[in-house]
Amino acid sequence: MDIPARYPGDARTIAMRIKNPLQALGRLLYNRAPIEAQLIVTRRCNLSEIPFDTLRERIDALHQLGVLNIALLGGEPLLHRRIAEVVAHADRQAQVSITTNGFLISDRLIEDLNAAGLANMQVSIDALGTDASRYIQKTLKPLLPKLKRLAERAAFDVHLNVVLCDETREQFEEMLAELRRFPFWMSMNLLHDDRGRVKVGGPSFEAVWNRHYEGGRAISYLERDYGRRLLRGEHPRWRCRAGSRFLYVDEVGHVQYCSAQRGRLDIPLAEYTKMDLRRESRTDKGCEEGCAMLCVYRTSLLDNAPIALARSFLVGVSKGVLGRPAAERPGTVTAASLTPERSPGL
Repeated sequence: MDIPARYPGDARTIAMRIKNPLQALGRLLYNRAPIEAQLIVTRRCNLSEIPFDTLRERIDALHQLGVLNIALLGGEPLLHRRIAEVVAHADRQAQVSITTNGFLISDRLIEDLNAAGLANMQVSIDALGTDASRYIQKTLKPLLPKLKRLAERAAFDVHLNVVLCDETREQFEEMLAELRRFPFWMSMNLLHDDRGRVKVGGPSFEAVWNRHYEGGRAISYLERDYGRRLLRGEHPRWRCRAGSRFLYVDEVGHVQYCSAQRGRLDIPLAEYTKMDLRRESRTDKGCEEGCAMLCVYRTSLLDNAPIALARSFLVGVSKGVLGRPAAERPGTVTAASLTPERSPGL
């Protein structure tokens, strides 16, 4: 598999697909629309799904709020029997992403998601190989055949997310070597407790964090300095814009600040209005100190540092990283470019 040594990302660039990027920028800056809403579509892994009609109503409500990106989560969202229809409905007025453990990926599912208009897929990885205790389930090696299928068939962007913890700290170089076989971007989250506070730190973790960004595959550099400072034991000051730029819609359809702060906001999505968005943009949350919810930190930057973020957005457009079809991007592979001796075995 032929992959360039370095992707076109630098400290000013975000690497992800944006649907109608210039129009989206206007919605964000002029209409003050939410950047992302995370929507739960399955209640828990391998148990029950939320009815399609219920999800359709929730998606319509997010469209009314002008949400730019609807991220489908679970549980495991690919367990939903009508997940492609959910994506297609959300794609009418937003771009759509999915976060998955990847184990249910199949050729048929990839084709269905291509047709539905999925923009981005995040595959979560917690370790390189199988954990003897079986506590860690999202491991890389069993996923290699699934990643090969995505590289061959996906019209949507794919990136791999690694949580920085003891296991990934020790295995990071080996994981990076494996992942270089694929044309995918990477993101890294920091292990946090059930309230969202960072749980790891110290020089060895900071070294891995820095290595991630030096590797040239990072999907976003916006949180690079913030994460480094957290790992050093610092508590950088910032203002959380959850409830405004970032929404978390739980399994009962209530808007929460984030997955780690459930129960504080707790307003039914059907009743959530643009007045609520404006109010929460100005509301002090009080949980920012030591917060490792990087998805919330990134979306809050639009109000906390708008000029810098807008510059990053436009630089990305100019470099072809944002809003460009996946097949035209450096590093995208086709089935023909996967040779038996250089691709992971099935």
